[in-house]
Amino acid sequence: MSVDKKFLVKSIQKKESLIVAYCAFTNMPFVVCDPESFNDQVWFFDTEEQLQEFAKPYIEKKIALKGVKYPNDKFLGFFASLFSIGINELVFVGGMGTQKLGLEELVRRPDYSKLPKEQQPIFNAELQLTGLYFMQEASRPVPNEQKTQLPELEEELSVNLMKARYIVPIELLEGQESDIEKLKQRKYRLPILKNKNGDVLQPVFTDPTELSKFNKDNKFRAISVPFENLSKLMIKDSKGFMLNPAGFHLAMPKELIEGLGERFELD
Repeated sequence: MSVDKKFLVKSIQKKESLIVAYCAFTNMPFVVCDPESFNDQVWFFDTEEQLQEFAKPYIEKKIALKGVKYPNDKFLGFFASLFSIGINELVFVGGMGTQKLGLEELVRRPDYSKLPKEQQPIFNAELQLTGLYFMQEASRPVPNEQKTQLPELEEELSVNLMKARYIVPIELLEGQESDIEKLKQRKYRLPILKNKNGDVLQPVFTDPTELSKFNKDNKFRAISVPFENLSKLMIKDSKGFMLNPAGFHLAMPKELIEGLGERFELD
């Protein structure tokens, strides 16, 4: 690491707080693809005024941004969480101007390889990243013909939806059986959500962080399910699934799941 980067790292570590650019459409950090390096970035600011200046061209495109302030004691956890959404570069705007730093130059990527395979957490960084880009574009309140990047983003998202393993929350039923026996016998309930139209959707998640936003009381256990098996968990009257309801909240209706299955010739 160069001397300049070391100085930047130390200056970040000493800051009392940072303001992170969030997208109001996704409730997640606003992701930017650098047009030259194609790095996937998240932007940080010392002041609200700096954030507002950064947001101006995006507001013109009808992309709603907001600032979320993180105190110093939350830095490490937040920076480490960016690995789970596929970020590889950070951009800091402050008294020294605009400076870029690789995420792994600031924090070490978590290594779960020494854990038994069944204990290794599920992450779907590619799905998270393409989901964020897709929802940032799809949610803009403009005519669809102005969303020129949407077809390409939708294609990338579809591929990653198919490749993913999902975290599905379950509530084990009462009984004398062991938890393993209950799982084998499918003695559990699946939670539901209802949208503003009253439609029933089932929550699913890309990673433990997104699950924790839903499972604040630790009421639910979790099982891992590949895309091709999601339809087997669909309950009566369900219209489909909601991916990361507290994050980019992507609806996965039954028709989408069936359509992707036919398109990619799933068994």
